[in-house]
Amino acid sequence: MKRFFAPYRAVIFVLSLTLISLTGGLSEFAYGESAEDLKLQMKTMQDQMMQMQENMQALQNRINQLETAPPAPQVAALTAEEVTALRSLKTLGNVWSKYNMQLYGKVKVDFNYDTAEFDYNDFVGCVAAESDYTNDSTNFNPRDTRFGFKASHKWGEWWSALGRFEIDFYGDNKGDNLIPRMRLGYIDIGYEKTHTSMVVGQDWIPVSQLNPSTVDFGILTEAGNLWWRIPQVTVRQELGDIQVLASVMKHRRKSTEDEDRMPWILSRIQYSNEILGKGGLVALGGGYRHADYEHNSSNNTDRWLVCGELKYVTGPFTFKGELWTGEGIGRNFLRYDLDMAHDGGPASAYGGWADLTYAVNDKTTMTAGYGFDNPDNSDIGPLGPDDDHRFTLNEQYFINTWYSLTEPIKVGAEWIHVETERHQQIHTGNRFTVSMQYVF
Repeated sequence: MKRFFAPYRAVIFVLSLTLISLTGGLSEFAYGESAEDLKLQMKTMQDQMMQMQENMQALQNRINQLETAPPAPQVAALTAEEVTALRSLKTLGNVWSKYNMQLYGKVKVDFNYDTAEFDYNDFVGCVAAESDYTNDSTNFNPRDTRFGFKASHKWGEWWSALGRFEIDFYGDNKGDNLIPRMRLGYIDIGYEKTHTSMVVGQDWIPVSQLNPSTVDFGILTEAGNLWWRIPQVTVRQELGDIQVLASVMKHRRKSTEDEDRMPWILSRIQYSNEILGKGGLVALGGGYRHADYEHNSSNNTDRWLVCGELKYVTGPFTFKGELWTGEGIGRNFLRYDLDMAHDGGPASAYGGWADLTYAVNDKTTMTAGYGFDNPDNSDIGPLGPDDDHRFTLNEQYFINTWYSLTEPIKVGAEWIHVETERHQQIHTGNRFTVSMQYVF
């Protein structure tokens, strides 16, 4: 420690010698100088001495401070694993700064009480075809929990791109071993100068884009709402208040035995304007497909669809609805076993839905709605006890409410009444649901 402070003590010694030399020099000035010169020189030397005294005191204070300070802690060298971890964090930081990234999702749990058997378990479709369909039961269902990720960036002056994937737990499962499934997985490339974009990957179907505001995950499945998430290539063009799109979409092939070649070819035109309220729109869409789902068969058939959509917002009220008609409309629109007639041709059908939501305040909403799916009776033909997905008419009525406890947490309650007609046979059932979700 004494060796460490040696430079400071040397400085003090030099300053002392300087002070002595200045004092000695004063005697020399006493001879051969005028009185005024001597006064001026003495004043200068006094100022210099005072400045040196201040400097010496500052140095002494610093020495005292350093002598009483605790020794500096010894820092251990980083291990190879710690160096690798720091480099990984740096790389991750570069990635997050290079792209705009967002994590999102929700945790949702539904508690259901059913008065009948439904063809789907964890969401409502139609009432089961069994003669003993009345069977009260409860269900504690967390499967609508989901997680999503988005990354986007821009390049050049006008180009942008977004990649997105999303999963939930409605895949195949045994008991509580819930398997994640991919809901969404697509790339969206945009050219801002012409307001053109292209989606490549699995996204919501490009026509019949509206969905009813149900608490139930099924959103009027088999009761008038055409929906699903299908692999596709869709090009959209914005023209002021008008948007037009063209798309090809098709379910992923499950087996190379399927002679299922032609995809759905779809188009849609949409008009949005403030006269329809915030987010309001009116749209007309359609599609065509010439294909078959059977194995080792080339008995393709023409399938077609025409659909209309309306969303109107005024004050606290939001009205939404769709109507559609067509032939051969099946699994690509979540109408399994309803696309083909009993004679092998395409089955005709029409349907639709509507709901009205009232925003009571910032925390509470209430919604009432109705949907129906009406296949041609002659196309459906005779039905047996295993034809759960086939019917001549299926209707759903629902009433629900959501209440926000805080911004991310909501609780909801819903009643759904289902009436399923299979020629002269009519089965009815009810689902009562209480739900809680945390959205992030």
